[in-house]
Amino acid sequence: MNDIWQTMKQVLLDNFFESGDGSITPETKLGEIPDWDSMEAVNLQILLHDTFHVELPLELLHENTTFNDLAMLMEQPDKIPAAIKKFRERN
Repeated sequence: MNDIWQTMKQVLLDNFFESGDGSITPETKLGEIPDWDSMEAVNLQILLHDTFHVELPLELLHENTTFNDLAMLMEQPDKIPAAIKKFRERN
């Protein structure tokens, strides 16, 4: 997962954080992205698809999702249906 995390971290830094703010970790939550909102979620969905070729539903891109959660789903996209089910059961 290290390669996936490094690639995702670079995508996140390049597109969602001000230059010089490289302090994100796998435990950083999407809600900690400056100005995180539904448009940023769509932008991230597109970037993840373009980078990893994984269809990730928007409902999984909520403010409490961690970058580690995303990296796991990029590495194991077969776990997306279970993640959706878990999300829907909590909400």
